Amino acid sequence: MDSDSQPFIELTTEDSTFRIDPLKVESLTRIICTGLGVDTFELSWDFVDDEAMQQLNRQYREKNTSTDVLSFPQQEWEEPLEFIAPEWPLADSDEDDEDLPPEMLGDVVISPNVALKNARSIGHSLDREVCFLLVHGILHLCGHDHLVPEEEERMTREQQAIMKYLEAVDGAPLWTHCATVEV
Repeated sequence: MDSDSQPFIELTTEDSTFRIDPLKVESLTRIICTGLGVDTFELSWDFVDDEAMQQLNRQYREKNTSTDVLSFPQQEWEEPLEFIAPEWPLADSDEDDEDLPPEMLGDVVISPNVALKNARSIGHSLDREVCFLLVHGILHLCGHDHLVPEEEERMTREQQAIMKYLEAVDGAPLWTHCATVEV
């Protein structure tokens, strides 16, 4: 397979309070996108502190507060993509995909601090919550939304299916150790 046909994932971390494992995030991203039928893609993850997230939320959503995740899609989809659990372990992309240009999915910004607060309030681990936000962000990039009840129900079903797959596919949750708090 040509290196040009490989998924391109950029990850930056601006909050030194947290350690985000780039290999784990890349692996989770690839699995989620493969299940959504997107084998060659480009996207970026940016893990920021609360102040940066608040500025972005104010600028793009006119809400002067921090939030857990913001997504900036670069594609218009006729219909939101649906997750079909891929065979495990993942195979390399089809050779037919080598000549296809990558899908420019977009950018996702996550606040690990808000993720930690969410995780604590619902009794989950930080790495599970970060994985959930990865799923949520990718679904937004692939045409999903939750502005109206029907869309929200569909997106919730997709999130649940993906998280269930990631939890059970290899005998242990695939998100283990993807995010930790630095002490």
